[in-house]
Amino acid sequence: MKTKIATLLSLFIGLMLFSQENDWTTYEKDNYSIQYPENWSYSDQKPQPSIQFVLKAEEASQTEDMFWENINLNTEYLQGQEFTLDEYIELSLGQIKKQVPTAKLLESEDITLNGMEAKSTIWSADFGNGFQLKFKQYVVLNAGTAYILTFTSTFAEFDKYQEVATSILDTFKINS
Repeated sequence: MKTKIATLLSLFIGLMLFSQENDWTTYEKDNYSIQYPENWSYSDQKPQPSIQFVLKAEEASQTEDMFWENINLNTEYLQGQEFTLDEYIELSLGQIKKQVPTAKLLESEDITLNGMEAKSTIWSADFGNGFQLKFKQYVVLNAGTAYILTFTSTFAEFDKYQEVATSILDTFKINS
């Protein structure tokens, strides 16, 4: 009986994973790829020159708070400078705090992202008039380039989108 239940459970989990993979789209460019759910949309409109792409949550994400939850990839060529992940994160957070004095680091942890050493951080900032954003970032240093994946959400809806955003971030690969 236990074997049948375990088999059924395995089959159910496998079907769920297969279903999820079929409902996801893969974006590949240059030397990297990322997957995202079909109800999210891809845009290569660059709000800044270093932004490579933006993935937007479904349009309904902005209904309540007028903010469209999104993930973007920012790349920075390090011009031969050698950094550890911790040094790069410290430098980046210092720059963020200069531009946004209300920025607060909430979490920071070492992770492995598809075989790559990476750093995951969560930080938030108040941009005035009660407009608070929360960010989850993955940073990877590879071949002289920093890859910064950022999930951005309102503070109020961060928990609602964090699981799917993390699933998207976890698919990021650099193809050496």
